[in-house]
Amino acid sequence: MQYNITYREKDKGIQFIISYKDNAGKWKQKSKQGFKTKGAAKTAADKMLDALKEDIKKNINTDYENITFKEFKDIYMDHLALYKQHNTIIIYNQALKHFESLYDIKLNKINTMEIQMCVDEMVKSKLKYSTINTYVIRLNAIFNAAIKQYKAISSSPLDNVELKIDKEESNKKAITKEQFDMLISKTKNFKYKVIFLLAGTCGLRLGEILGLTWDCVDFKRAELTINKQWKNIAKGKTGFGELKSKNSYRTVPIPVKTVLPVLQEFKKNYPTDIHNRVITYKYIQGLSHLFKSHFKKCNLDISIHELRHTYATLLISNGTDFKTAAKLLGHDVEQTMRTYSHVTDDMKAKATDTINKIFLNF
Repeated sequence: MQYNITYREKDKGIQFIISYKDNAGKWKQKSKQGFKTKGAAKTAADKMLDALKEDIKKNINTDYENITFKEFKDIYMDHLALYKQHNTIIIYNQALKHFESLYDIKLNKINTMEIQMCVDEMVKSKLKYSTINTYVIRLNAIFNAAIKQYKAISSSPLDNVELKIDKEESNKKAITKEQFDMLISKTKNFKYKVIFLLAGTCGLRLGEILGLTWDCVDFKRAELTINKQWKNIAKGKTGFGELKSKNSYRTVPIPVKTVLPVLQEFKKNYPTDIHNRVITYKYIQGLSHLFKSHFKKCNLDISIHELRHTYATLLISNGTDFKTAAKLLGHDVEQTMRTYSHVTDDMKAKATDTINKIFLNF
């Protein structure tokens, strides 16, 4: 049970306040006052705390009293597989590999330090903050289910785990317009070129690019309709699937003078498949590595996803408001502002220079 106790003077006496999390994960408070000394208040607080702990324990499902973390994890993953897509299950399994030291421990005996040691090992292995954070979020989902759905435990040992934010990792990489132009000019593989253009000038994710069909390309209006993606749908099987979020369903403009002619030429000279896809790669795995190798030959240390970040950065730095940028990216506004806050810092610096030039003399 997660809790803290505070003491204070009130009405010429001592009051204690117990703040605690109930089985639903909500913070609640209990207090009592009128004690002549802090010692008397502490004795009463400890007694009330013991009573609260007993009340919470009464709601615990004893069927899971001796279950190990691995056993509970397997139950939860079987449940999750009924409602989530195959990619989500893969991500969970990747995350849980980093917590294998917990597998043989009883679920209700796992403590914060044991999880902290797993996190510390990932930090020592130089995993990115964002990667570690994703893995911790997946683990947290399992403990939350153990508390709220299964009532197997009363509190999460993850509550006090430390994961320091690496501020450098939070800034997404982006290349300049000149570097992007150089990449396109050096890319002779026409299929690669189309992929890079769709990522860097339309802001599409790789799955969205591979899931784009010709009926979603409007040459007259110069627009793309993003309504599905190509993804792993089962082990060894790929196909169309839902987009990342409801905001991901969107329509984006195609640059008329540069990208539209390239798409027209590509449609004329390159065959589609039975799904009428624009880009006909079957498997996603390995494709990102092929692109990264190509980028290195062009002296660019980026990934395919960072062409999308380049698109966003260029939009915002050239005056596109966050609401419009979010709509084009398939984000919500808050996420866009958080992800591209470094761009506003650059814009602020430019504005400072402009202000200094304008008000040079009075």
